[in-house]
Amino acid sequence: MKIALVIPTFLSGGMERVMSELANQWAQEEIHVDLVFLVKHKPFYPINEKLNSISMPSFSYKKKTLSKLIYKIKLLFYLRRKYQSLKPDVILSFGEGYNLFVILSTIGTKIKIYVSNRSNPFKKLPFMLQIFEKILYPLTDGIFVQTSLGKKVVYNKVKHKNIKIIPNPIKRIPKIDIKKRNIILNIGRLVPEKDQANLIKIFHEIDQKDWELHIIGDGPLKGKLTKQIEEYGLQRKIKLLGSKKDLSPYLSQSKIFAFSSISEGYPNALCEAMAFPLPCISFDCDAGPRDIIKDGINGFLIEKNNVKDYKSKLLQLMNSEKLRNNLSQKSLVIRDSQSIEEISQMMLKNFE
Repeated sequence: MKIALVIPTFLSGGMERVMSELANQWAQEEIHVDLVFLVKHKPFYPINEKLNSISMPSFSYKKKTLSKLIYKIKLLFYLRRKYQSLKPDVILSFGEGYNLFVILSTIGTKIKIYVSNRSNPFKKLPFMLQIFEKILYPLTDGIFVQTSLGKKVVYNKVKHKNIKIIPNPIKRIPKIDIKKRNIILNIGRLVPEKDQANLIKIFHEIDQKDWELHIIGDGPLKGKLTKQIEEYGLQRKIKLLGSKKDLSPYLSQSKIFAFSSISEGYPNALCEAMAFPLPCISFDCDAGPRDIIKDGINGFLIEKNNVKDYKSKLLQLMNSEKLRNNLSQKSLVIRDSQSIEEISQMMLKNFE
């Protein structure tokens, strides 16, 4: 089987990380993989030297509308030429808006085309793209989504019969030999969707004793969150640590992972914490956590906006080492079920 993977770039991002891991895994298994980028750039993620080929356009565009239009026309012809030279059996495209363009580029060919939606299912495309989505998505051989909600939403829009739920592969973060401390950890960009402001408020309102809350991530809300912490007088208890490339020390010394998002596409940080493993607590936001956490078995899944229950369950975790250990042992299963080996095989079976 010859697989062509089509994606805008390998710049830093969740969608890009997942496709890079799939490409490298398949290449390692001696599967014929061609990587086709839509934008000229310097890739951030490593690329296995066993990949058959790597292509990207030599041309670029400016921010002006006409320049972008000309670029898209040139890109369409660029992709058609690539398909003719590479002769793939299957094309896999990532990213809602980009998927439409890639589907359009395959019309008239006999190549199987699969697309993968990566965003929150409720995220709306511009009106014209919504129209094209209803027209073009039914032309694909299959659609991959990450969550049960994602499958329901996509089916309601395009009525495709072959929609498969395939979660992200989990990045394994190694443990290091470091003493555990009474730390509640949160990882995520400091943006409204991650809602660390609510987590800070919850921490302020509970009996903290000798516990601390550490938040890893950067973003536009850093100033606002810093002010909130100062207003509560919790500068010594709540730490905004910024972005960290190596999460091992922080996961290794923490005892609880607290997830506060109100909107997700697929929560990689939560999966990585469960696979580490750490006992996890999360709100049941629009998509993601309900497909990962079985409440009371491998973590705590709290009804969206039920702050009272979140506080209660968080305190239970803080006060019981036995409970933390039990949840951690059950959550560890996700490490194997969502390994890159398992996820890549799930996709291959669909292609075949």
